[in-house]
Amino acid sequence: MKINISGLSEGSHQYVLTEPAGEMGMESYFAGEVTANITLEKSIHQILATVNASVKGVFICDRCADEFSDDITTHYTAVYSWENAEEREEDDDFHLLGREDNIIDLTQSVREYLQLAVPVKLLCKKNCELPEHVRSAEPETDPRWERLKLLKQTEKN
Repeated sequence: MKINISGLSEGSHQYVLTEPAGEMGMESYFAGEVTANITLEKSIHQILATVNASVKGVFICDRCADEFSDDITTHYTAVYSWENAEEREEDDDFHLLGREDNIIDLTQSVREYLQLAVPVKLLCKKNCELPEHVRSAEPETDPRWERLKLLKQTEKN
């Protein structure tokens, strides 16, 4: 997801970029194409990039173990500046450009922000419950705990 900024005039510029998730080094649970809607706001000293990205994810539900798909979306802004390197350090959302740089590569940041947008708990639906056969199953007890149970029962008596 690269944008050529050579000859870019000051002002606002819109881009829609798509790239297969696999070609971006996305993990196996992302499928199809990554789409990024990008707005570049160019001024004399910097470019402000506002990115809205999305991709389809194929996951396994943490409760019922069914496979499901969900759209993963993210939004972030980043600044690309021509400041001298001594004046400021780079961080995740601030990037230094050399005077000769004419390409902004958004691939890594889009990939990272989409991966961070995946929920920690993956549920196929908001009210997903454990399957009946799992809820009604008697939990197995590790036989090593039996002596402790006997000790606890003896203590109660």
